[in-house]
Formats: sequence, C-alpha cells, structure tokens
Amino acid sequence: QDHPLHIAMGSALSALWGWGLMWFTPSYIERMYGLGEGNGGVILSPIHLLGGAGATLFTAWLVGRPEFTDQKRVMRLCAVVTALATIPSFYAYYTHSLGMMKLMLWLYVPAIYFYLGPSFAAVQNAAPPRMRAIFVAVSLLLANVFNLIVAPWFVGTLSDHFSGGVPTADSLRLALLVLAPSGFWSAFHYWRAERHLEADAQRIADHA
Repeated sequence: QDHPLHIAMGSALSALWGWGLMWFTPSYIERMYGLGEGNGGVILSPIHLLGGAGATLFTAWLVGRPEFTDQKRVMRLCAVVTALATIPSFYAYYTHSLGMMKLMLWLYVPAIYFYLGPSFAAVQNAAPPRMRAIFVAVSLLLANVFNLIVAPWFVGTLSDHFSGGVPTADSLRLALLVLAPSGFWSAFHYWRAERHLEADAQRIADHA
C-alpha cells in the first residue's frame, strides 16, 4: 500500500513546514521589528490559543460530518488547506509590515493544527488493525525528526550561511522564506495519498 506512506510524509512535512517556522518566529519578530525580548511570544500566544483551538475544534466537527466518511475527501481537504495556508506562511516573512505579518500569521498558524487529527486518523484507517500502533508510532517519529531535528538544523544553517556567521534579522528572514514553500511539498503527499487510495483498495480486493 502506498497511501499510508504518503499520509505519513504529508504529516511529517506539515510539521517541518509549520512548526519548523514557529520555532524561529518569535526571535524573527523581535529582531525584524525591533521589539523587546518576549514580545514575539505576546503576538503569537493568542494566535495559538484562539486560532489553534478553533482550528482543532472546527476540524473535529468538519471531518465528523457524513460526507467525510470518504477518506479521499479527508486527504483532499488536508492537501487544499495546507497548500492554501502555505501562501500566507511565505508572505508573513516576505513583508516588512508588522501589521501585515500579524494578519498572515492569523491565516496560516491555525493550519498547523488543522492537519493533526485527520492525518493521524487516516494513518490508523490505512493500517491493518494489528499494525495501527506501529503505523502511528512511525508517523510520529517522522514528524518529530522533521520538526525537532531537520527544521532547526536547516534554518540555522541557512541563517548562518546568509549572514556569514553573524545572526541578523535579514539572514533569518531569508532562511524562513526558503523553508516556507515546503508546505506545498506536504500538500503534494496528501494529494498523492488521495490518488493512491482507490488503487490500493482495488489491489487489496484483487488479492482477497
């Protein structure tokens, strides 16, 4: 079966994209806009609290509706939301306006909560019953590797490269602009998971 791998990769790359950006966003806000220490967190806290909680609750309600019993629609939803949210995630670091950045954060930060429930549910639905714990564990491992290891190393290395070893707001900005389009990579895997669902189901039926 190919679609569980694509689901796991979509989830892992969502973590790389969204949470990878989030690790550095407070420092970026403080450096770029000359704000005091801690003010980046002040800006982001209500977005995570209200936007993140709202996205989580809305997702639970949405995918619980009868039309989303079709797994293809769930994967399509993850692909579309992730792809659309990637646009403001790029513009948040492209703009030099603090007000515009705040607006872009409100548009894309909730999306990094949106994918969690549907993607992990889809991984379990794609796994044989006796293998569900393993499938979820592998998916979480991939997400944590991309989020906690790859993203900090990638952004830090790029920022050092762009600055010549001296951390600056512009070097961090460029590094985050390189990372931001990875949301499209994640959306691609969700799209491929949708495409493989039907083929995998037919393969299972043929070997039944």
